[in-house]
Amino acid sequence: MGKATQDLRNEHDIILHVLYITDEIISSEMEDIKVMHFGNELVYFLKTFGDKCHHGKEENYLFKDLENQGIQNEGGSIGVMLQEHQEGRRYTDLMNKAVEAVDTANFKINASNYSNLLHSHIEKENNVLFVMADEILDDTKQDELFEKFEQYEENVIGHGVHEELHSMIHKWTEEFDVH
Repeated sequence: MGKATQDLRNEHDIILHVLYITDEIISSEMEDIKVMHFGNELVYFLKTFGDKCHHGKEENYLFKDLENQGIQNEGGSIGVMLQEHQEGRRYTDLMNKAVEAVDTANFKINASNYSNLLHSHIEKENNVLFVMADEILDDTKQDELFEKFEQYEENVIGHGVHEELHSMIHKWTEEFDVH
């Protein structure tokens, strides 16, 4: 397992933990105002960490390197992952609109759809695409990709944002008593 794909797998674990919290909240009888407050924070987290950071690393670096190594985009694994990234963005936008409209029911529906999509998506990436990447990309290339990931986080996401996002997860875990 290479350094770059391990970094992405670690981020998947974080996303899965957030989805677990999300699933617990949307299936609870929590007051709408608390759900909407969480929803606002969740949308920020998903747009910043899930999409901009994580999907950004995949789309801008890993997928391009895999294509350069002959992995098919159109009609192949990469194309499917890109399509699912777009579908996830659509659900995140719908969650955001529901939060803005204080529409708890619509928020819960779209959060559930997003969670279902991402569970399946992460399984495919971890067990298919990243396995291919580990076979095709040697340690030197994986290390090079990992360095690009680190630079990307600093330049695109910004200094201290990862810590802020991890702090949000910790707060949710404590506040909603999910572990």
